[in-house]
Amino acid sequence: MKKLLFTILTLVFLSCSSDDAKPSDETELVGKWQLIEQYLDPGDGSGDFQSIDSERIIEFFSDNTVVINGELCFISSEVGAKETGSYMLNTDSNNDFQYDGEIIPNTCSSRSAKVYFDLPVSGNLILWYQCIEGCGQKFKKI
Repeated sequence: MKKLLFTILTLVFLSCSSDDAKPSDETELVGKWQLIEQYLDPGDGSGDFQSIDSERIIEFFSDNTVVINGELCFISSEVGAKETGSYMLNTDSNNDFQYDGEIIPNTCSSRSAKVYFDLPVSGNLILWYQCIEGCGQKFKKI
């Protein structure tokens, strides 16, 4: 009887799955996003997102391309000439990615330059730029 109970409990436990995983649905990413906050850290971990007024817009397309009205290689709130890139989602559930996806800009001097992003779990998209201290930007869908 104990073996049967153990077997049933084992099967129930193994069949359970977590629904805490971040969404990997690209359709919620596609569209226009406007910069609303910027994160800068002085290097001691005390950084935080601060509200910012900016006309900076990034747009994701279903063909895995992205366009932004300004610099894409480095963090900036300035608006300027449009820059483009391609993006991909990290959808392999067997890997433990730190970010949900990455953007590879077409205009950076270094081909290894990437911008990482977190999908909008709480309604906002966050771009994380490569810098010594933490730096990122939060966007809302428009």
